[in-house]
Amino acid sequence: MSQFKVGIFLFDEVEVLDFAGPFEVLSTATLKDGVKPFVVETVSENGEMIKARNGLKVQPDYSLNTMPQSDILVIPGGPGAGEREIHNEMVKTWIINQMSKVQLMTSVCTGALLLAKAGLLDGKSATTHWASYERLEKEFPEVNV
Repeated sequence: MSQFKVGIFLFDEVEVLDFAGPFEVLSTATLKDGVKPFVVETVSENGEMIKARNGLKVQPDYSLNTMPQSDILVIPGGPGAGEREIHNEMVKTWIINQMSKVQLMTSVCTGALLLAKAGLLDGKSATTHWASYERLEKEFPEVNV
C-alpha cells in the first residue's frame, strides 16, 4: 500500500488544536499490518517559524513554493484564519490551485472561511466554529451554512 501525503497549512495565530489534532491522529494511524497510511507534513506561506495561538512556536516543514504535492490538504482555523489569512491573496490563490491537485481538501473550524473566500464552498454545505457561523453565512451567501 502506498502512503497518502498530508499537508497541513500553518500560519500565525493558527488554533493549536486545529492543526495538532489532525497531525497527531493522521501521523500515528497504523493499519493492522503495521503500515502507516499517512505521511504528514506542515507548510506555511514562507516556510519560516509561525507563532500559533497563545504563542506556541512551530517550524513548518515547507513553504508554499517548496512543498511537495500532497494528496490531502488540511486548512485549520483560528484567529489568524479569519483576521489575517482571509485577506492574503497569495494564500487564496495557493488554496485554489491546490484544489485541482489534491484528492481531498478539508478544513477545521474557521479554516472554512479560507475555503469560502477561495470560492471552494460555493453551492456546498459547510460549517465552522459556532462563534463564526453567522459570519460565514453573511459573508458567503453562496455557501449553505
